[in-house]
Amino acid sequence: MFHMVMVPCMAFTPREWFNFIGFGNEEGQKPQPLLKDDLGEPLVLTGNEAENPGAADPAMATKTDLREKFYSRTCPRAEKIVANVVAETFKTNPNALANVIRLQFHDCFVGGCDASLLLDYIPSGDQVEKSSGFNGLLLKGADLIDDIKSKLEQECPQIVSCADTLVFATNEALILSGLPRQRPLGGRRDTLTSLAKMADDNNLPAPNWPLEKMIETFKKKGFNEEEMVILLGAHSVGSTHCDFILYRAYNYKESNNPDPTLPQGVVDEIKKVCVDANTPKYRNPPMNFDETPTVLDNLFFKNMVERNKTLLETDAYLLNDPRTAPTVQQMAADPELFHKRFMELMRKLSTLNVLTGKDGEIRKTCRSTN
Repeated sequence: MFHMVMVPCMAFTPREWFNFIGFGNEEGQKPQPLLKDDLGEPLVLTGNEAENPGAADPAMATKTDLREKFYSRTCPRAEKIVANVVAETFKTNPNALANVIRLQFHDCFVGGCDASLLLDYIPSGDQVEKSSGFNGLLLKGADLIDDIKSKLEQECPQIVSCADTLVFATNEALILSGLPRQRPLGGRRDTLTSLAKMADDNNLPAPNWPLEKMIETFKKKGFNEEEMVILLGAHSVGSTHCDFILYRAYNYKESNNPDPTLPQGVVDEIKKVCVDANTPKYRNPPMNFDETPTVLDNLFFKNMVERNKTLLETDAYLLNDPRTAPTVQQMAADPELFHKRFMELMRKLSTLNVLTGKDGEIRKTCRSTN
């Protein structure tokens, strides 16, 4: 735990005050330069980092040492590089924002925020998380992380982890999709392993899970019912594949009829995009969750409350259960509160079971271990 020591300036003469803050001293030494981070803000050293500047090195981090401005001394432009690449990508591919947010969720919920999801293979030859049916063909965004990591390696080789690269990219995606700016926490290291069976083992929610199983899964990760509902507000951006929702419009529970809880207008919307119930798997197009697929707003919740519109059946449960319905109503009514709470919970998500200190490694490329 680092502590700032506050000293009243009135306890010093003007000369002593300048000496204390580093602009000069009694021996006439040259003033010390004012350090700034990558966004131009003054760099404040705290606790043992002030005594040992190397403490900003990821290799010297401790288990609780996730913090803002983590790379201010070792890779000062890291956050700026990430922000620039994400912003440039967004200009030509706005859907990349939803992709990278989903990447972080899938990475952190399986084993922790350790970039295990980004590995293409591991030395043991076991199937990696990417090959899981919960990820596989429908998981996108890894190429963006590759691009960012490549530029970070050019700037400061083997300093910024892939786990931090993903979290930083997600943070920037959230900002570009409408949330207030917040600096990300840094200090994670990369895992040496990745196993598909961990993704398959009830760690990632399926689109047809009952609510009880959803709640249980989120609680195992440290999120209560309210927090689960807010995190599922990520469905405000991006889309889902027709394969996951066709049955609700065409053949709910083998009835050859739509889901009776869906209004006819919503059924028609689904059928307009997902036109053929017999189309082979993965050949159907995606359908946007709401009308603003690149803006992280509360329209997802408003549609639920005002139109009873949901695409995934798991989302439909949220409005009809007393444990979750109040949060849905609250988020639908207060867009600013949704933004605030969602940003807070994405930060909480980014701290799940992280590797720090000397655990893991700092990969040179995110697709393979060193």
